[in-house]
Amino acid sequence: MMKDQDKINMEIIIGGEPIQLIVPFQDQELTRSMEYEINQFYSQWTHSFPKITEKGLLAMIVYRYALKFRQLTLEYQQAERKAEECLDMIGDPLENS
Repeated sequence: MMKDQDKINMEIIIGGEPIQLIVPFQDQELTRSMEYEINQFYSQWTHSFPKITEKGLLAMIVYRYALKFRQLTLEYQQAERKAEECLDMIGDPLENS
């Protein structure tokens, strides 16, 4: 029986290109979900932007995911700072005893 931390070999197909991956066992579903989502964009944008090359479409998809990743990273950092501020305001409850 595989454990979540065990890694497995997977092949996904993005824009018609097979890609070999090694992913944690627990990330199989996430990997397939991402493969599906990216291919949905690829298919939709192929029809919406017929004059853009495959390379251009994939660049658009990369940009979309990179932007979202950066936005989420910044939001996480902001939330982390806010949590630290709250903890500082509360102080150490053991010191107040």
